[in-house]
Amino acid sequence: MSKAFIARHGPAVLSALLCLAAFPPFNLGLLVFVAWVPWLLRLREGDGRLGFRSGLSFGFVFLLGQMAWLPVLVRNWTGSTALAIVPLLLAALAGQFYFGLAGWLMATAYRQRLPWLAPIAWAGVEVFRSYIPVLAFPWGLAAFPLWPYPVLIQHAFLGTIILVGAWVLLANMLAAELLAEPSLQRVRGGAMVWLVLLLASWVRFGTVPEGRTTAVTIGQPGVDLAFVDSGTQSRLRGAIAEILARATLHRSRFVVLPEGIARVPTLGEPSVEFARPDLPPVLFGGRRGSGPTYQSAFAYDGEWSVADKTRLVVFGEFVPGRNWIPFLDRFQLPTGDLTAGERLSQVEIAGVRVGPLLCFEGLFWDLADRHARAGAQMLAVMAIDDWYVGTAAPDQLAASAVWRAVETGLPTVRAASLGYSMAIDGRGRILARAPFGQTTALRVELAIPDRAEASPVRAALPWLFLAALPLIPFAERLRTFADSALRRSAARRTEGRRRDR
Repeated sequence: MSKAFIARHGPAVLSALLCLAAFPPFNLGLLVFVAWVPWLLRLREGDGRLGFRSGLSFGFVFLLGQMAWLPVLVRNWTGSTALAIVPLLLAALAGQFYFGLAGWLMATAYRQRLPWLAPIAWAGVEVFRSYIPVLAFPWGLAAFPLWPYPVLIQHAFLGTIILVGAWVLLANMLAAELLAEPSLQRVRGGAMVWLVLLLASWVRFGTVPEGRTTAVTIGQPGVDLAFVDSGTQSRLRGAIAEILARATLHRSRFVVLPEGIARVPTLGEPSVEFARPDLPPVLFGGRRGSGPTYQSAFAYDGEWSVADKTRLVVFGEFVPGRNWIPFLDRFQLPTGDLTAGERLSQVEIAGVRVGPLLCFEGLFWDLADRHARAGAQMLAVMAIDDWYVGTAAPDQLAASAVWRAVETGLPTVRAASLGYSMAIDGRGRILARAPFGQTTALRVELAIPDRAEASPVRAALPWLFLAALPLIPFAERLRTFADSALRRSAARRTEGRRRDR
């Protein structure tokens, strides 16, 4: 390996390793404020080609670490360790091009002497990879490791996790600029923006979410619902009966159970023994129908309310090529692909309007925002993470609920079959958390508002970052054109005043 190769790619690889250290299972979250600095220092000296190539290196290393749960999932499906490594390599090889694009755009920003565009470029690419059709997967976002520090991330209420990610990259850009050319004057504007957002976050975190105090029980069965055996249903029934009995003693207004609780062969209402008038109202997830099959949230409080899942994730909820790759039939793949629901909707239970997020839907900020704008008073994430036990995936899936709570300002509960189950207030504080793998009836008191707080720009801001991407390569020309237009306008005004005299 030549010195030139190391000089080109070493800083990007170092940054990728620092980023990985910020995520589970290492959880050195505050590293995100400096993790990109080695790569940015190299981009300051390079061109677009170096930015793209070093971005590929960053992306490949970062995704190998971030997607390390994928071989575990595939090995459980296939029973083959050798075959399990193939999807990880394919994911890293394909996904690295997102980071190549980000590297090219950031290097282009530096070449134009506009380093403040680098955070915008990164944020825009995060939106792009989170919503690209079929492959949409908002995983490993820059700001994610800050979830344990809700005092730092309240500006997600203004622009979702994407705005906080741009803020994180801004910190890295400022640090790189100071290391390269120590001058507070050069970074004063960017530092002021960064500090204003930090202050806004601190102020919002100090406010108390308003709402009516309501007791809710989060039910964690403690039963593996991914890899079932002949005794699974019996254990599940016993766990649910225990949870509902405790909820009755708790005098909870309703109970939230995880996904996978019921399988309804038709598109009608489920027939489950725990949905009875003499038991607490219950919200749970399950599948309904058989061709098409929907993943749905069911709420029962004497009447049924149903909401179908609208956002599916590749491999997690549908398997490409299931019907035309013959050898897939020999493996233990989840039975049948799901169909996305036609519209996002809420469920009503015990007088509370709940925005359900089923499994991977908890990763998508736009769904939580749409629930909030449609009148949801709280969010409920219902999940089965049992496929990924033994990896860092359950930690990231669970922590995503913190981000959805901060973004919407709504109390959020998460119920998972083995875990992690938790309750979060509208500022991202974890109010209670169930021990992993144990049957638990977790009683929490939530401040449930009449409706979500309004955030006029939250839905639009991520898309503005995305819209900025095609403009970044032409930013210097646009600035020159704008400066020229302003000078001409000023000259015309001056000439007009002279004539008036």
